Amino acid sequence: MYSIIFIGIFIILICFFLIIIILIQNPKKGIFYQSFMDKNFRLFGIKRTNNFLEKITWILSIFIFFLILFFNYLLKHNL
Repeated sequence: MYSIIFIGIFIILICFFLIIIILIQNPKKGIFYQSFMDKNFRLFGIKRTNNFLEKITWILSIFIFFLILFFNYLLKHNL
């Protein structure tokens, strides 16, 4: 019973963390991004940070998917 509650709360926390990471990411490259951001901030590592945030987004999404499957399995077998 407590494991179900713990996993449910953990899923909710990961979802909030995923929302924050998605909001931090830079928008897709457009006209203004290419002309202004690419030239001025190339040396500061924005490209590496954006790749890192994208990888974390994919990892958390996959992790949430498997946690939800496991949560569903626990719910069916505990009832």
